[in-house]
Amino acid sequence: MQTKTNVKVKELMTTKVIAFKPSDKIRYVAETFRANRISGAPVIDDKRRVIGVISEADIMRLTATIPFPDVDPLNPFPVFSISGYMKKVKKIPDEIETLFEGYVKDVMSKKLVTISPDDSISDAARIMHKNDFNRIPVVDDEGKLVGLIARDDIIGVFAK
Repeated sequence: MQTKTNVKVKELMTTKVIAFKPSDKIRYVAETFRANRISGAPVIDDKRRVIGVISEADIMRLTATIPFPDVDPLNPFPVFSISGYMKKVKKIPDEIETLFEGYVKDVMSKKLVTISPDDSISDAARIMHKNDFNRIPVVDDEGKLVGLIARDDIIGVFAK
């Protein structure tokens, strides 16, 4: 009898994986995340080899580079600088728009951690915990994407 911790990754992994190319636009990624209710996905090359991962956190880090105007908490709206402040605030949507026209290759995480379909879910859980990952791409011996194992997949086994 197979225990829950000896279950193989291939038994739980999702095989219909949404993946992106390095040349995809960040806007497309964000729209795909939202439409499919996912928070991250692998990035693959033309041979389906995993070369990185992109997540909502990567996109959020990108938007954190937008310089919001400073406000003096003791005098938040000084008469002489309201127009300057408003000019800066009006530029923010354009700056966000520009960032979303960037490419996956510029924001994806290149810290690549993958797992084999034959590894146990215990191995997957350890890797996720150690690296604070929500998901791990599952690859074959050539590094090609064959699936994805997520925290939810593993938690589901232990919840049964």
